[in-house]
Amino acid sequence: MILPDTAFLHRLADLADAETMPRYRTDIAVDTKPKEGYSFDPVTEADRDSEVAIRAEIGAHFPDHAILGEELGLTGSGRVRWVLDPVDGTRPFICGLPVWGTLIGLTLDGRAELGLMSQPLHARMLLAGSRRCLD
Repeated sequence: MILPDTAFLHRLADLADAETMPRYRTDIAVDTKPKEGYSFDPVTEADRDSEVAIRAEIGAHFPDHAILGEELGLTGSGRVRWVLDPVDGTRPFICGLPVWGTLIGLTLDGRAELGLMSQPLHARMLLAGSRRCLD
């Protein structure tokens, strides 16, 4: 089984940044999605388009991996699952506050193996991973 390297996660974050940054602090349409316990759970085209871009890249390189995304749900099955939140902090994003980012995680048999948080406003990417993925 082939797991991605950290450069691949950086590429995924760059794809998300390309979708979010041009829309940040703009007059972006905001929808709401159903979420138990919430009367308003915002979602924007930045959320959706970022997830679509990330999914396309994962699918092109790892077509047998499952993907669980905040906006588009679960596709696929198997030992390897990506977990995506394309705009973690949609409320701050739509308000123009600089406290949002993109979260990208990878699990193997339900155990977290690799994760990246991108904060493009601050030009930061924070990476964490198991020894298997970072060695």
